[in-house]
Amino acid sequence: MTDADDTKSTPEGGAEPTTGAPPTASPGITKRWQKVTSVVLLVVGFILIPLSAVAVWSHNQLTNTDRYVDTVSPLAANPDIQQTVATVVVNALFDQVDATSRIKSALPSRAKFLGAPLSNAMQGYATDVTERLLASDQFQTLWDKANRVAHAQLVALLTDDSGQAKGAVSVKNGQVSLNLSEVVTKVQDRLVGAGLTFLDGVDVPPRSATINVVDSKGLSSARSYLGLLDTLAWVLPVLGFAALIGSALVVRTRRRATIRASVVLVAACAFTLVLLAIVRSLYLDAATSTNVSRDTASAVYDILVRNLRYGLIALAVLGVIVALVASFVGPSEPAVKARALASAGITGVRRRAEDAGYRPNSLEVFVGHHRHGLELGVAGLAVVALVLWNAPGIGTVLFLAVVALIVVGFIEFLARGAIPESADEQSAA
Repeated sequence: MTDADDTKSTPEGGAEPTTGAPPTASPGITKRWQKVTSVVLLVVGFILIPLSAVAVWSHNQLTNTDRYVDTVSPLAANPDIQQTVATVVVNALFDQVDATSRIKSALPSRAKFLGAPLSNAMQGYATDVTERLLASDQFQTLWDKANRVAHAQLVALLTDDSGQAKGAVSVKNGQVSLNLSEVVTKVQDRLVGAGLTFLDGVDVPPRSATINVVDSKGLSSARSYLGLLDTLAWVLPVLGFAALIGSALVVRTRRRATIRASVVLVAACAFTLVLLAIVRSLYLDAATSTNVSRDTASAVYDILVRNLRYGLIALAVLGVIVALVASFVGPSEPAVKARALASAGITGVRRRAEDAGYRPNSLEVFVGHHRHGLELGVAGLAVVALVLWNAPGIGTVLFLAVVALIVVGFIEFLARGAIPESADEQSAA
């Protein structure tokens, strides 16, 4: 091997010695520490998103009585709840009076054997009358009133170490019970008016007019965790989304990193939904009793966590939308074709507008020079609107996405006024 092998020709025909130094790394290559940091941030985001969802949900339920009442109000119209309440109320009334003995005393000797069957029939009739009352708007008012009072007591149970509460909610034998004394009074008046006069003046002890709504055996241990989550209700979401966003910004391949962060967001939401399903099964096993059926306990749990479930699904939809947008700007053949189709559509609308007499103006020049910044601003405003929206759902996410897409399309329409025709045609192609 000669020295000439280590030289290369110059444009002038001479030789230029080579240094043998390794080539410089491309500025577009992500360094190892960036990859590690991105992965760590993804893991942190995956952990914080479920905690954030639970923290925001518990904060909203604990600190806002109106929101709590709005959450549990539909339970008054649930047939399982109505049946359970009717059973508790009627049993509470009939347990305070010996209906069989009273009926037997009013019957002749030969008919006294009908005392027990007639008593059971009267109790069944009382249950039917009670269920009709519970299906009315009057019960809805009583239910909302009872839960409004109960909310303050429930908050005290979850935040006060004394574990004592008086009023609509009480703790006994590991159960949180809702006092239905006012409902009992209304039912008693209705039954007396319906002919069951032997119930007139019956005094029902408050402890007999209760319905168990929450298993509180783990309340003391959960109290500290709930207090911590309530304190961090607005910190955890910021940290969670900051971690996911940071995982995309720290690397150079930001588009693919954005897709990864979106997938992690969807996975975190799915993981939380699975945990809710597991907790639901455990709750039903603990809450089901002789007075509370499994269907009733299921209705209570589902209505209490519905906003949490809807919020998680909305976040998952948001993650899917972000992943689709990131894929749309990528180099794949479907993305290129989709962009070409969108560009051709905007170009066609632009040309029709110009044929109708529309002419470029100074606003379009400004939009053309700041097009990317304006589009990023629209995306940022959509995210801010989603964060500030009260209890956003799937419809909210889709609505904001469609509005943002329309605004971006309008920005592209205006920006075409600052793009030369040749460049416009090349963009459409």
